[in-house]
Amino acid sequence: VTDYTADQITMGADGKPIKQSKVYFSGGKMRIDDVMPQSGAKLIMIYRSDLKKNFMLNTDKKTYTERELDAKEMTGEIMSMAPVKNRKEKALGEETVSAYRCSKKEIEAEIEVMGFKKTSRSVVWQSPKFDLPLRTRSDSGQVTELRNIREGKPAAALFEVPADYSKVSDMMELLGDERPKGRRPPKSPPKGKEGGSAFPTELPPGLKLPFPKE
Repeated sequence: VTDYTADQITMGADGKPIKQSKVYFSGGKMRIDDVMPQSGAKLIMIYRSDLKKNFMLNTDKKTYTERELDAKEMTGEIMSMAPVKNRKEKALGEETVSAYRCSKKEIEAEIEVMGFKKTSRSVVWQSPKFDLPLRTRSDSGQVTELRNIREGKPAAALFEVPADYSKVSDMMELLGDERPKGRRPPKSPPKGKEGGSAFPTELPPGLKLPFPKE
């Protein structure tokens, strides 16, 4: 299944929802509808592998940013900035997630970032119908799950920037941050999101999003 719409729910280790987004997939195109927790502003990320571009939209201000995708993003390598070593998988049986039968498995991998080695352990629920895991549980206990999956091609207009939107230069301008410069957060991307990447789920090392190879 390469064309579908779903709700992405992220829950803390206590099982309480902490974030909800709407995701759309259509071949090499992806869209995420998200809400900024501080301001409540609705942000949209559109990923276009055919254009080799990524767009971020602020629906309140009708503005957007545009940037080129690098080679790593084009192949869907989520953790490519961190070399993966000694990747191991352990089968944990089968379970049903969102009405789809999934293979449950534990993934352990050693990643190296800036000379420091870390062992990552995650559990994924993978359906043979989807390239993307339907549920992922990190070693901290946080769970990301796709629910209300609706198979079918989303409307093409969902992956286009509306004609009445204005282009801005960076994320600070996109969010319309009018606070004094000394009180603004730094422009550098958050840890693990170098280059401004935005993807619908945090994947264990070595797993990829279902984007076609060029």
